Amino acid sequence: MAILVSAILFLSCTVILMPGAAAAHGPSKVVLAYDKAAKTLNVPITHTVSDAKSHYIKTVDVTVNGKTVQSMTYTSQPAPDTFTYTYPVDAVPGAEISARAECNYFGSDTDSITVP
Repeated sequence: MAILVSAILFLSCTVILMPGAAAAHGPSKVVLAYDKAAKTLNVPITHTVSDAKSHYIKTVDVTVNGKTVQSMTYTSQPAPDTFTYTYPVDAVPGAEISARAECNYFGSDTDSITVP
């Protein structure tokens, strides 16, 4: 009997919470471009939302060879679809740069490049 009650409670919670989870989504695309001369990393992010003040990219973490060099937290995103953040990053040829963008509701996307 206790198992049946637990199963019903679990399913009820799942159904109630599902609409919010279905509306939440992470970024659909993160692409990196490194400017060696300027020592900057451009991070275009595609995250299409209806309200960029309530549903947005919350954090962007940048690593070079696995070490975090930038970790930014945001409270909104600058556009409701595609936008670009630029970060100062000092990297040598052969270094692997990664950036991970995370939604404030659900999901993330990561891209990596090797400095030529």
